[in-house]
Amino acid sequence: MQIFVTVSEEYNQSRLDMFLKDNAGDDLSRSTVQKWIDSGYVKNSDNLEKPLKSGHKVGTDEKYVIDVPPKPPSRLEPVQMDIPVLYEEEEFMVIHKKAGIPCHSGPGDDSPSLVNGLLYQFQNLSSVGGDRRPGIVHRLDKPTEGVLVIAKSDRAHAALSKMFQERLVKKSYYAWVLQSPVEGAGTINLPIGRHPVERIKMCVREDGRVAVTHYKTEKIVQTHTGRKYSFLSLDLETGRTHQIRVHLQKSGCPVVGDSLYSRSAKEYAQYGLLLFSKRIVLPHPFNPDKTVDVELDFPERFRTFERKCVSY
Repeated sequence: MQIFVTVSEEYNQSRLDMFLKDNAGDDLSRSTVQKWIDSGYVKNSDNLEKPLKSGHKVGTDEKYVIDVPPKPPSRLEPVQMDIPVLYEEEEFMVIHKKAGIPCHSGPGDDSPSLVNGLLYQFQNLSSVGGDRRPGIVHRLDKPTEGVLVIAKSDRAHAALSKMFQERLVKKSYYAWVLQSPVEGAGTINLPIGRHPVERIKMCVREDGRVAVTHYKTEKIVQTHTGRKYSFLSLDLETGRTHQIRVHLQKSGCPVVGDSLYSRSAKEYAQYGLLLFSKRIVLPHPFNPDKTVDVELDFPERFRTFERKCVSY
């Protein structure tokens, strides 16, 4: 299978490995991309004979092609897990990812992930994400619940990844936050990168990647003790790691129950992180006349918080 990617202006003069990591598949690891480059699987479409290195600087509108190598035998063990399927076709599906389940295992973390559950429940998953990430096209954070697209074939994975790269996928989120934004609706446009000290966290930083979040305040609750909570709808233009959580924390309105970005998370531990990926809308990858539109009902913990928060 081949993957074709075009360099956008945002990635002009970026390293080839970093560009491909972000654009050749939303959940590709940098080490996987580097192995592909070193093995000669990556070529510039205008000069197929020229060998490339991971540090090669890419230019706007350049086109690259990846000959994805055969999938190695999986070392992952299938694990029985509750994974509700919301929409399914032969080559892809949309599932309901539950809160508290990582999409895949990370370095040093071999606890069961969504991938283990997918391997138990489904015979065919795409191989583009490598041995650790079969089927994973994009991610939700471990504590975030909601709709997630899964590729069952490499062809679907490539088509879906391209749609995410070109920002053709609309993802609608909702969150309960502490306090309320200064403006009732607006756009947060702040670059995000890895935190320089706390490596499990992200932060707003000048040399980070472009990150754009649109929000609207749907409801404000004033409690009996003078506290304030707000219910926000959010749409993403970009999909950076922890984007909504970092943007809202930087705006003075961290998500309720966020153990990474809110100091009061323990007080709301019974609810978990109150961030929910409610709806996803995307063009059908193989039928230009069809749109895939999948939406979930709010989890009961969101309704419980709304009933009880007025007494906090």
